[in-house]
Amino acid sequence: MTTLRCAAAHSEDPSPCEGAHAVVRVVDQHGDEATGCVHHAARMYASLVRPRVYPSPGHGGKAIEVYKRAAALAPFAWVNAAA
Repeated sequence: MTTLRCAAAHSEDPSPCEGAHAVVRVVDQHGDEATGCVHHAARMYASLVRPRVYPSPGHGGKAIEVYKRAAALAPFAWVNAAA
């Protein structure tokens, strides 16, 4: 059985989504973007150079939550078995 995950989930990251799949939009320095749950968006944000995060309508506080979580993560957190 395959569980659908948000667009911010890296293909090598085995962790499940946390909550809704489209609460924020993460944009990289080139303008590429992905919507995601708080968990995967934070992991993505922590792994990018000069990222930006924007809340989806109705999810105003989620961008701040992603930013704060990302500050505590190493880039590519899923590579470390303890992540």
